[in-house]
Amino acid sequence: MNPVSPIPPISGFGNVNPIQPSGVAPAGNDSVKESGGSNLFKGFLESANLDQQSSDQAVKDLVEGKAGSVQEVVMAVAKAEMSFQLFMEIRNHLIDSYNELMRMSF
Repeated sequence: MNPVSPIPPISGFGNVNPIQPSGVAPAGNDSVKESGGSNLFKGFLESANLDQQSSDQAVKDLVEGKAGSVQEVVMAVAKAEMSFQLFMEIRNHLIDSYNELMRMSF
């Protein structure tokens, strides 16, 4: 059986930093930022809020005759609705997980 030769490294990408796990600062950076579920949840909330605000603005622009097309407004409203539904599903799963942990006996 022939030995397997190693795969040569890929070159030509310049200075590429490796991917760091969430909450871990790159080497050489003394300020380690805390990142956890609360930051992730807050990010989803802010994203859903921004989508809702842009949807509201698109509807206002349509009413005032400033919007480019009805399709753009419908897409903005649909995006806001999907963001909100995703946020609510994440919230529901977090609550279910919390309730499950409370039922466990340690």
